[in-house]
Amino acid sequence: MRIRKVTATDIELLCPVFVDMERHYEGAGAIGEAAVRTRLGHFLQSGNGIMLVAVDDGARGILSMFEMFPGVALRPVWFMKELYVAEWARGRGVGEALIREAAKIVVEQGGSRLDFTTGRDNSGAQRFYSRVGANEVECAFLRFDEAALTRLAEQETELLPE
Repeated sequence: MRIRKVTATDIELLCPVFVDMERHYEGAGAIGEAAVRTRLGHFLQSGNGIMLVAVDDGARGILSMFEMFPGVALRPVWFMKELYVAEWARGRGVGEALIREAAKIVVEQGGSRLDFTTGRDNSGAQRFYSRVGANEVECAFLRFDEAALTRLAEQETELLPE
């Protein structure tokens, strides 16, 4: 198995893992393969972030992360959006290999940390991250869902007089 950065030509390689991930998280509400291909293609063409893939007779897992600025002392901070290992490839060191490669990239890029979240009920992921050295931090995780984001974007901003 090897870990490498994803390229714009990797849609066919990645599609099965993303379909598996969608079904894992969304169940019957998962988007279909055609939508996965379209959205994955848009992301891969965008050049945003870094996505890693674990490859050995197909994609075993993926990790996506994004650089953010500013962090402490104006150093970059990275955010890992997703670490997903295909159901059939779990328990074989794939997740650990992906997170180690991500750590190397963050360090090489001068990053001060790698932040990420897990569901509060995802004890398996929390044990995994603890085992590889992550620490839980106290932080409020807030979100504008799609409806709230749309409402906010449609509002006019009125600046107060000086």
